[in-house]
Amino acid sequence: MTKGKLQKTAENLEFTRRILTNGIWVILLVIILAAIGWYLVQKNLAVELKEDSRAAEESSSVKPVVPAINWGEVDTALAGVLQDAREEARQYAEAELDIWIASLMERIDESFLDWYFSYWTQQMLGLKGLYQYGVHYVIQKQPTASEKLTEEIQEEFLQRVLRPQIAQRVLERIINETATRYILVLKVGLNEIPQTYSISRADWQSYLEDIAITTKDSEAARQTPLTLKALTVSTTGGALLLAGSIKGLVTQAGSKVLTKSSGKVASSMAAKTGGKVVAKAGGKFFGTIAGFGVLIWDIWDHDATERENRPFLRNSLAEYLGELKSILLDDPEYGIMATFSSMEHEIVEKSHGSSASPRP
Repeated sequence: MTKGKLQKTAENLEFTRRILTNGIWVILLVIILAAIGWYLVQKNLAVELKEDSRAAEESSSVKPVVPAINWGEVDTALAGVLQDAREEARQYAEAELDIWIASLMERIDESFLDWYFSYWTQQMLGLKGLYQYGVHYVIQKQPTASEKLTEEIQEEFLQRVLRPQIAQRVLERIINETATRYILVLKVGLNEIPQTYSISRADWQSYLEDIAITTKDSEAARQTPLTLKALTVSTTGGALLLAGSIKGLVTQAGSKVLTKSSGKVASSMAAKTGGKVVAKAGGKFFGTIAGFGVLIWDIWDHDATERENRPFLRNSLAEYLGELKSILLDDPEYGIMATFSSMEHEIVEKSHGSSASPRP
């Protein structure tokens, strides 16, 4: 029994040893296989990282292809921006001039025409015409009656309707605000161009600097060299420069229009006044008895003349103010828009010359 138990115990120990031995070998095998697996994973990861690094280096060494800027299209876009700014300025100036002229027409209706067609005004003009008729008859170098009366009527029209000092302030305000409107629209349009054509800030600033123009200060009789960048970098500064170029022109335009008016409006008034002079001169030689009859005829004639000629004279004055507006706005030599048009032409020419030279 004892021998059997010892044998069984020995067998159990041998079985346990084998299990432990096999377990240890299994564990060692698993460890070895796991180690091999991690080795292979790390080796593969190292290869991938190396390839990724090489690819990144290659990618960073290849510069992206940037399409070349078509500066001809940029020049065309600039011309369009200048045109838009000019049209916006013109519409604004025209609207403000219309408001001003409407106020002048109110003064024509409420002051000048009432003065001109007043019975006593007509008598005074008749007497002055008679006096000037005699002076010119004796001294041929003196103005004729029609010329003298035309001058006096023009002066009355200036004081009652145009009021030069007030008109000057109104026109200066219109000029300043028009120039500011022009610069604002120009600045907004210029800011959009580099975004549209993917122009770098440095290239765009260089482009604007290359376009040098000359602004003319009509009042100071001097010229100021200026780049397109400097013109628009400060809205207020650019507007002041342009306004200075325009003010002197408008002052000259006023003289030009007044000179023209003598051949249009004042001529019709002088012709009517001339008729009065003849009536007065004819009545004079009839003596005091005939004079009373002339006075009665004159009252009747005044009423008829006003009914017939007041609408005609008003239309003539409206045409005159329309001509004034046209000259102030569009005259190529004196008009408000002349400065913008001249500057636009110069900028377009300079931009084509600038874009013709190579750029980075």
